[in-house]
Order: sequence, then structure tokens, then C-alpha cells
Amino acid sequence: MNASVSPQRLLSLDAFRGAVILAMIWVNYLAGMPGIPYWLEHTGPRADGINFPDLVFPGFLFIAGMAIPLALRRSIGQVTPALLGKLGWRAASLMVAGVVLANAYRYDAAALLPRAVYFTLFYLAMLLLWRQGAARWQATLGGVLMLALLLLFRGRPDADFPSVYLQHGWWGILGMIGWAYLVCSMLYLATAGNSMALTGALAGLLVLYMGGTAGALALPSLLTQLVNVPQVLGSTAANMLAGVLATQLLTAVERPPAQWQRVRALSWLALGLLAAGLLLRPYHGINKIQATESYTLVCAGLILMLFLVFYVLIDILQWRRWCMWLLPAGGNALFAYIVPDLWEQSMALLHMPRWWWPYLEQGGVAGLLNATVMTLAMMGLTALANRSGWRLKF
Repeated sequence: MNASVSPQRLLSLDAFRGAVILAMIWVNYLAGMPGIPYWLEHTGPRADGINFPDLVFPGFLFIAGMAIPLALRRSIGQVTPALLGKLGWRAASLMVAGVVLANAYRYDAAALLPRAVYFTLFYLAMLLLWRQGAARWQATLGGVLMLALLLLFRGRPDADFPSVYLQHGWWGILGMIGWAYLVCSMLYLATAGNSMALTGALAGLLVLYMGGTAGALALPSLLTQLVNVPQVLGSTAANMLAGVLATQLLTAVERPPAQWQRVRALSWLALGLLAAGLLLRPYHGINKIQATESYTLVCAGLILMLFLVFYVLIDILQWRRWCMWLLPAGGNALFAYIVPDLWEQSMALLHMPRWWWPYLEQGGVAGLLNATVMTLAMMGLTALANRSGWRLKF
């Protein structure tokens, strides 16, 4: 990469995104598996610390934030209703998908559509709506299908969701990403990408978490009923905004030797995030379930350090051949995210025996190998989708 030109498409970012997707699929297969090392298990709800799986969601948030300046830089100073509508559509589509997936566990077998039929159609609607370059009839069909499925959903009531209809008790992983994306995009445009202003906004989001958790903020009841303000609009959005700030620093240095100056600047940012998280640890601990401020900062710092390894190897040293197999998932992250469950629901619809699942419940070495094989298979399906023109962009 020429040091005098700001990176518009970072190969390291695509490769790192692919690595995060790879880790996400793998740890999802490992979830609840017996006989695996402790560091491969999710930490408990009261834990003060993190394991490897606990870095995956913060990693996804961070790299989503890194992409925001690359996508919106040209819109600074030219914010139009069309742009705001586009941002709103992207966020809302993620929120809707997140709510459905968050409610999926309670889908009622007695509903009008069998579970496998319902969720296969749900993923089909997502594919039609989010397909990059989709024809208008495809998007229209996807929208009509999605609306029908939202209305047809019936679930078993429980403590979290007392209604049989879809509810947003929590927004699910995709929904939380949607909220954070909306907040961070608006902050980026409002600050015109100014790094100092973004740093202040990052601090403000963490204060929102801490103040909201302590009950020190008088938040509107309508807002608090809609979304968990401290966790979703505070610390979760702060995680993504740290990624926005990282890209701003990455693209700010222009004078040779710019590449190593970028590494130095981002290294200081990573160390600062990590140090701030450790200093704040006595308040709420490093807890994933509560999305504490320390968890947010520590994870953001660690993720940035890992990204720097990719940046140095791929964009500075030009060692690229080793990462090519990560690029299909990195360039089609949404498809890679949904393909494991799309596979499960499709096979259930076809009444296929789960021959691909022989050792996952058994765990141990055999379970780890089974999870690895399945993860690589999902990466292969994502690459096949890319070649077939099924790239998703919300």
C-alpha cells in the first residue's frame, strides 16, 4: 500500500473480519460442549474475566466500527434525508432479524408453520432483502415474505417474553449491532470524523453505561422500555465506536513512513483502551453478560492488538497468500453469520439425519475436531455463495 494514500479498502480488515467470523462459528459449535479446555468456554454470568469466546462479539462490533469511516467519509458535510434513511434501514433490518433470532428458542411447535419451514423461509427472506445488487422484485418478495413471517410468529410465553407474539425483550446479537451501528454512524457524521471529538464521544458512551447502571440518569421510560440504554446504547456502542476511532487514526497519518506511524498510533490506542479497562475494573468487573465498561475497553484493546498483527503482516509486509481463505467470509460476513443455522433448518426441512453432528455433543478431542470440520464447511459454503453472486449487504 502506498504510504501517501489513505487506505480505502484494507485487505487486512477483510481478512481480520473473516478470522472473527471463523472464530464465531467455531465457538458457537463449542457452546455447551463437555470435555473442552476452560479457556474455550464462555465465562459465567458473574465472572470477572474473559475467555477466548468472550472476545468474538466485541471483535465483530469493533470491525463493524472500523468499516464506518470507510463507508461514510465522503458523506461528511453532505448529510441528506436519503442518507439518513439508508442508515435507518440498515439499523432497522438488523434489529428485526435480531428480534426474530432472539425469540427463536421459544418458537411454538403448534404454530401454523413447522419450525424448519418457518426459519428456512426467514433466512430466504433475509437473503432476498440483503442480496447485494438484488433486482427490485427480489427485494420486494423478500420484504413481503419477511412481513408475513413476522405476523405469523407464535412462541411459548416465558419470563422473558410473556406474549405469544414477537417481542424485543432483548434485541439479539444482530439487533444490538443494529443499535450500535445507528449510534456510531450518527456520531461519526455529527463529529465530522474528528478524532478528538470521537474520543470524547467514546468517553460519553461509557459514562452513559456507568451512570445508567448506577441509576444516576433520568432516562425517558419510553426509551428504557424500548432498549437497554446503558448496555446497548452505552457500552456496546462504545465498543463499536472504538473501532471507528481506530480507522480514523489509521487513515490520518499521510507522511512517510506512514505505515509504521499508524502502527505506533494504534498501539498507543490499544494500550490506552486496555489500561482504562483495567483501571475501571473495580467498579463492575470485566463481565460479558453485563457488558461492563471494563469488559468493553479491555476487549477493544485486545481486538485492536490482534488487528495490528494482521495489518503488519498483510498491508505492510505484504504477506498475503496465507490469508486468502479468510477473505470470502470477510467480504460476506452476514451470509457467514447465518449459514450454520440456515444449514440446520434446511436439513431439518428435508428430514435429513444429522450425520454432520456425530461428536459435537460428546465433546472432548472428537468434539473439537467435529466443530473444526463443520466450521471449515461453513466457510466453504460462504465461498460458494460468493461465487454464485449471493453476497449480502444490509
